[in-house]
Amino acid sequence: MRSLKCSTYKLYLQQKGGLGRLFSLNNSEWIAMQKRQTKAYQIQQMDHVLWVQVFGVSSLLGTEEYVRDFRALITPVITKPWAVVLDIRLWQASPAQSLQLLKQNSEWAIANNLHHVELLLPADEMLTWQYLKATEVEKPEYLTRHIAESEESARLNLQAAGYLKGAD
Repeated sequence: MRSLKCSTYKLYLQQKGGLGRLFSLNNSEWIAMQKRQTKAYQIQQMDHVLWVQVFGVSSLLGTEEYVRDFRALITPVITKPWAVVLDIRLWQASPAQSLQLLKQNSEWAIANNLHHVELLLPADEMLTWQYLKATEVEKPEYLTRHIAESEESARLNLQAAGYLKGAD
């Protein structure tokens, strides 16, 4: 039996006004395009809080990069309890391999002193289910998980809990 390797990728780009165009890319063009794409997340650390906004599809390579960035940013403060704000309102359906990496990252975070999670959930129930699958790990009793209505309510909750300094 012979296996076939895909050497051409089809890419459909939708332009303003709803019109689109189909492009064919060879393997090296596809890889180059993937490398040029911006990250499907924004992440920053403030005090003992990691603020994460995820949007678009989490590819396997993008998820690996996210996990590296996540851990690098929070590692300096994991000697004390810390919190994360997960804004997944713009997240899109993602491959199972990415969800498995996110699950492993959840386990790592809990093992490294994560104590509080503020969630900004999407309106789409399927994407909320995807989040639940990606974080389906054993959670300690001390872990606080809260669904926030807005970034402001998440910030206020984290200030009240002592993870985030208030405005001086």
